Amino acid sequence: MDEAQINYARSLYDPIIKVSKEGNSSKIELQTEINGLDLYYTFDNTYPDKFSARYNGKILDVPKNATYFKVISYRNGKPIGQRISIKL
Repeated sequence: MDEAQINYARSLYDPIIKVSKEGNSSKIELQTEINGLDLYYTFDNTYPDKFSARYNGKILDVPKNATYFKVISYRNGKPIGQRISIKL
């Protein structure tokens, strides 16, 4: 659709974020609507890119000193989704 210059909802490339609480700790689980996307994230308020931690499908423990969680999706080594920031 990009090549045909057709306007479409690019939100299907954005990560789906599920936050949960277990006792005193917070957990984050990530998913995508379509297969083949790599998700990169940070907890230190820096912008995630392909050199940041890559999500491997396991539930993440939120570090105690974390102030923001940021995540972005990549496809074929290039950013494709919108960067999402969540204040913790």
